[in-house]
Amino acid sequence: MRIYENFEINDNNNRTITIGDFDGVHIGHTKLIEKTIDISQKTGTLSCALTFKFNTANIMSNKIKYLCTVQEKIILFEQTGIDELYIIEFNEDIRKKTSLDFIQNVLVDRLNVKNLVLGDDAKLGSDRLAIDSIKKVCDLTGVNLYCLSQIQYNNKRITSSYIRSMIIDGVVGDELREFLGRDYSFVGEVVHGNSFGKILGFPTANIVIDSSLVVPKYGVYYATCQIDDKIFNAGINIGDKPSVDNSYFGLEAFLLDFDDDIYGKKIKINLKKFIRPEEKFDSIEKLKEQISKDIENIRKLL
Repeated sequence: MRIYENFEINDNNNRTITIGDFDGVHIGHTKLIEKTIDISQKTGTLSCALTFKFNTANIMSNKIKYLCTVQEKIILFEQTGIDELYIIEFNEDIRKKTSLDFIQNVLVDRLNVKNLVLGDDAKLGSDRLAIDSIKKVCDLTGVNLYCLSQIQYNNKRITSSYIRSMIIDGVVGDELREFLGRDYSFVGEVVHGNSFGKILGFPTANIVIDSSLVVPKYGVYYATCQIDDKIFNAGINIGDKPSVDNSYFGLEAFLLDFDDDIYGKKIKINLKKFIRPEEKFDSIEKLKEQISKDIENIRKLL
């Protein structure tokens, strides 16, 4: 897969392209990408996706949290088999372009786009044209428009915003995979904490995660952790640690049957199941008892 950060392409290749934020590259997105690749193969064109480094809704504010980082998005696109990925800064120049300006002067004149693949809820340009109006612009500019109906599961439209709401509500595992297409995961570095877990008899890895990502519902989860090329089962606590003095937000992983030194290592966490919400305990003994129960419950899942 070739990756471009601008539209300065000097070749004569014709292209089939799909456009969107593609946050999370979820099942709905992969259907668009699969359709793009299918049309490109039938028309002898390059299959392409155009996305943005940051969610287009965040151009005026920074309120939306992401389902994946930019680097993770690139990896997910690589796995689809698409030929080219345009990952563009959503700057003022792009934001001000009307649909006609964007399709004619960017897609057609610069990228030689012959086919455009969009979802039926797509909006394009500063004029925010809906799909019927986009079709008229495509007819004017000689671009073939292909429109896909939104993918649903259990009568719910598969969208990034709905997936974010699921994660915020603590919905992970099988139910989330039906929408996202995989476990919700994040990668972070193991850092030194206050060693409180070790004092309790449950040494944990304190992990710093990207602050731009969606934070799951506070509580305890069963997860798998990947360190280098090995996978370990773990109990994960996400939250403010209300039972601890000077509490603060953090993510801690207690890796089952594991005692190696992993400070400074990158660790990938895949959330599998929500165990219980965050609680404040009256005493350290009650906290230790609950942690033991949590670990016992997680082992029952293995």
